[in-house]
Amino acid sequence: MEPKPLRSIKKVLVANRGEIAVRCIKACRELGVRSVAVYTDADTTSLHALLADEAIALRGNDTYTDGSDAILDVCRSTGADAVFPGYGFLSENVDFADAVTTAGIVFVGPSSASIKAMGLKHEARSIAETVNVPVVPGTSLISSTHEAIEGAKKLGFPVMLKATGGGGGMGLQICHDNDDVPKAFATVESRAGALFKNSGVFLEKYYPRSRHIEVQIFGNGTEVVAFGERECSLQRRHQKVIEECPSPFVERTPGLREKMLQAAVSYASQLQYKSAGTVEFLVDDETADFFFLEMNTRLQVEHGITEMCYGVDLVHLMLYQADCERGGQLGIPSDELRRLRQPHPHGSAIEARVYAEVPLLDFAPSPGLLQHVSWPQGDGVRVDTWVKSGQQITPLYDPLIAKVMVHSPDGRADAQKKMLATLASTALQGTQTNLQYLSQVLRSDAFTKGDTLTNFLATFQVEVCAVQVLSPGVFTTVQDYPGRTTVGHGVPPGGPMDDLSSRAANILVGNDPKVELLEITMTGPELLFHESAIVAVCGAQVPVTVDDEERPMWSRIIVKQGQTLKIGNVFGNGIRTYLAVKGGFPEIPLYLGSKSTAPELVLGGLQGRKLQTNDILALSPESGSWAATATPFSLPPMAIPDYVVSEVYCLNGPYGSEDILTSEGMEMITNSKWTVSHNSSRSGVRLEGSRLKWARTTGGGGGSHPSNVFDYGYPNGGVNWTGEYPVIFSRDRPDLGGFACPVTICSAEMWKVGQLKPGDALRLRLVTFENAMEITRRNEEYLKSLAALADGQEAEVTPPKAIFGPQKTTSILQTTQSHGDHPRVTYRQGGDTSIIVEYGEQVADLRNTVCVQILKEKLVAQGLDSVRYEPNLATLTVHYDPLQIHQSELLQDLMKLDGSIETIVGINVAVRELSLPLCVDHPTVQEATERYMESIRPTAAYLPDNVDYLRKNNALESRRDVFDSLVKTPWLTVAVGFFVGTPILFPLDPKYVFTGQKYNPNRAYTPSGSVGLGGSLLAIYPVAAPGGYQLMGRTLGTWDMMGTRPGFSPSRPWLFNHFDIVRFREVSKEEFDQAERDFEAGRYVFEISDGVLAMDEYIAKFDAAARDPAHQEWRKRQTAAAKEMGELEERLFGEWTEAKVAEASGRSEGGGDAASADAVTVESPMNANVWKVLVNIGDVLENKQTVAILEAMKMEIKVLVSDVQAGAVVTQITSPPGSVVSPGAPIVVGKKAR
Repeated sequence: MEPKPLRSIKKVLVANRGEIAVRCIKACRELGVRSVAVYTDADTTSLHALLADEAIALRGNDTYTDGSDAILDVCRSTGADAVFPGYGFLSENVDFADAVTTAGIVFVGPSSASIKAMGLKHEARSIAETVNVPVVPGTSLISSTHEAIEGAKKLGFPVMLKATGGGGGMGLQICHDNDDVPKAFATVESRAGALFKNSGVFLEKYYPRSRHIEVQIFGNGTEVVAFGERECSLQRRHQKVIEECPSPFVERTPGLREKMLQAAVSYASQLQYKSAGTVEFLVDDETADFFFLEMNTRLQVEHGITEMCYGVDLVHLMLYQADCERGGQLGIPSDELRRLRQPHPHGSAIEARVYAEVPLLDFAPSPGLLQHVSWPQGDGVRVDTWVKSGQQITPLYDPLIAKVMVHSPDGRADAQKKMLATLASTALQGTQTNLQYLSQVLRSDAFTKGDTLTNFLATFQVEVCAVQVLSPGVFTTVQDYPGRTTVGHGVPPGGPMDDLSSRAANILVGNDPKVELLEITMTGPELLFHESAIVAVCGAQVPVTVDDEERPMWSRIIVKQGQTLKIGNVFGNGIRTYLAVKGGFPEIPLYLGSKSTAPELVLGGLQGRKLQTNDILALSPESGSWAATATPFSLPPMAIPDYVVSEVYCLNGPYGSEDILTSEGMEMITNSKWTVSHNSSRSGVRLEGSRLKWARTTGGGGGSHPSNVFDYGYPNGGVNWTGEYPVIFSRDRPDLGGFACPVTICSAEMWKVGQLKPGDALRLRLVTFENAMEITRRNEEYLKSLAALADGQEAEVTPPKAIFGPQKTTSILQTTQSHGDHPRVTYRQGGDTSIIVEYGEQVADLRNTVCVQILKEKLVAQGLDSVRYEPNLATLTVHYDPLQIHQSELLQDLMKLDGSIETIVGINVAVRELSLPLCVDHPTVQEATERYMESIRPTAAYLPDNVDYLRKNNALESRRDVFDSLVKTPWLTVAVGFFVGTPILFPLDPKYVFTGQKYNPNRAYTPSGSVGLGGSLLAIYPVAAPGGYQLMGRTLGTWDMMGTRPGFSPSRPWLFNHFDIVRFREVSKEEFDQAERDFEAGRYVFEISDGVLAMDEYIAKFDAAARDPAHQEWRKRQTAAAKEMGELEERLFGEWTEAKVAEASGRSEGGGDAASADAVTVESPMNANVWKVLVNIGDVLENKQTVAILEAMKMEIKVLVSDVQAGAVVTQITSPPGSVVSPGAPIVVGKKAR
């Protein structure tokens, strides 16, 4: 059926969502008319909103069903002259159809009279009787339980109670005897009134051995034609799951097709039916008698398989019919309709409905994230869907993901084979689907023989090769080794926090050490194995049981099908343990080359989050056979590592040099005892201890605090001073920033950092690079010998332990002096895996930036193995694998490459230019500041207004002067990183080189697209995230996790490149909000053009400013203003910290009740922050009641009442929300009655 352009209809509004909306939008494009989509907030990223020519947001998530007025308003505003209703929602709503036609708009569907006539099933039965179409024996409407019982007796059990206004399997109850009737009648009547606004109920005879077969018809108002039948017997809870065309039963029953088609045509003709419709029949499997069930006055979900077998396009036909009506005709000419008829189907087609649901949990819907979507293509394969990778399946609507259809001209058996191959080639990773269930049904003997009746799926048992999460533990995530170490651009490396224990666990089960496994923090999960598997648990000590029988850690354990593995609370030293399963978890999708989860950024792993109750983790198909032949094995106790972490070895640098930190300050780092803070996570382990003594009073161009430096690429394991607070950067760390790392943990010592828990005390010990390599070698030798022993070989396994005495170390590996235009170069040690090449003297100078760019290009051209680089304003951080290239060798290469830079004059760089919308002072920016004041710090030099702070700090006259810096100069992207592709920008005009300190401590929340200044650099926050830059306005987010929006790609989900030029254009709040909606929907296209950056021009501009007396006078005033604001900040910060100490002291002195003899205290189990207290004074404590929720390491820990404490009356809350508590500290005090 060749498409032909419509003549009268110009624009079609699609009043639906999901795959049918996409289907119609594509049909409109094929027929040369424009389409308008409507969508709700929950459907912002749906394909239908993206593909339509226009997409209009509707308020409220129920407007697809209750928003007829809103939809008509959209028709008027967009000029739509036709409405396509699809199926479900408003498709069979008589009032909506009438309202559309009354408004002078054509309704793409049957007349409202036909819809009304078929809306009540008991009336539809009467019409069937009028035209001698057989109906299921039944009753008229019944009004009481008594009538229902009497009617059932006459019909004979079993019977079916049906709502006359029902549809889609809703409002049906089967009764097998008198006792079933009262409850069923009440249920159907109640649901009928609630769902269909009509509580009418009637009875029909129920045929347990029956089939559901329907006939596709199409009418033009005077003539009706039929396009064969579809078998729809495979139903679950009266909802179709798999459909076929033609019906295998009809195919083998001579004369049945002709009878059923004639009955359907007669029925529809009685209605003078127009457009597409379906007449449904119940067919007795034993006698082949058929009975009218109902007529659907709309397009059916399964229409596609009829199209494949009969060569018609039913959506095109519906639009042609509507086009004829719009043009004043009754409909498609009858001779054209008759020419489309075929006496027999061509070949065979099957449709499988793919749902987001969990077969293991009685097919409960499974809303969530589809991380990876891939559909197979090929002859005879069709997929109607509305999703793409990154689609969130909402709980608000039907969980249908797609209709997978196949067609074979060679018959049903070949179509079955093709469908099984198609489903096997489909990838839907993330939330759970019914893909495996569909395949098992299609492989069943009953389906193969064509013997599936309507009750077949009620007893069909699905088999699952998977693990079910009965309880997830406190914080359990999927990790693999080494993670995403080569991606950069602000994508955290991820991977196991303790990569020694995790690799050991994988080795014990026979996996490659890199295979994904579960990282368990503090409290482990309870897992039900639906297939046998080999597992191992390694790391901090936990109780391990299989069906309540103890099993040893550091062992190869066989868990049998149906058994439950439980991992309890960590006790003793350490905080993390690892569960490896032979074969890993194959259905966890790769994201940028790794399966590791970064929960704070919601990427990787299982839907980017920690495990939840009833998650399903697929196992390898070979899991059961592996377990059947496995033999248990346990590692000798002497071979298990020691988890007492009292000291950790580190290297000097990159910013431990005496120009940054005094020798006394370095001694404080290495001689002090540091305590692990509760405020730690996978991104970093925060330490508490002494304030350092810096070698300077400010960070100059890097910021006002002496810990500030110009942004640079952070080394792995850097101990980073964010103001006064050190944090050891860990697996989910940022990869660049402007805070100094005086020392960096040795990479082979990071497994120890992964085992640090709040309250632990440790010392940092300096070692040399060669010492660090010795630790690495010992770790690798340990794992190698462990693998040999687990494989049955003789091997001596000694846990890695190295002891080094005091070492003479240096932060700076080499320095070359400036010459001509070439600035000084400092080569800084960034642990044992990085060298930071720093140009200049921590002063903003574009000559430094030019050198960074040239060195980067030379490195790219050289193509060094195992080397990755991160450019910034004045630094190039070079990451390397020390097992592939030695530090000294890389240093010589870098120095040689820099020495080959002949000139930095006349450098022209090919760049991209991006124009970004900017809304200054967007209200969400101020809301973020207010949240910070309420929850973290109420007073600071930069509070309550960041923009006013920047005005004062830079000696400016007005807020407008601050905003002009954004819109009146281009900004150079000097780095892309931090978190998820954050661009770091520098102004190309010296008059707009402003400075500002960073938040101390950081904000917990920053809106996506926020534009902020830190030091003298600008950042655009790609997503909502923590941060510390001073906020000035908002532009669009610059990160697309799945890379499906314009400007992004799956392998490059960040927008910016190094050396992009950014020009901000100021827009109103209303314009910005619309642009943001378009961006979220994937409809926004960034303005990007190619250009050339003449660096000499801008260097000359900065040189001229350095000679300009007026500019220099402003710089003096700017320096004085910054000094004044810095002093104010020092005073306010001191007052705030003193107030916090006093508050904590007051709480500790106020626990009088806790000391009394009859007091009952509920205590904290660990170092943590009290997030919530869930009881009040006067409450009676109950056994196992949650009295408080603590927050530590980004986890929530419940504090429960013991049986001993139960019955006490709360007399005092000693640690209210916001308190920091240590193990044993009282949270709630109560008294028991004597």
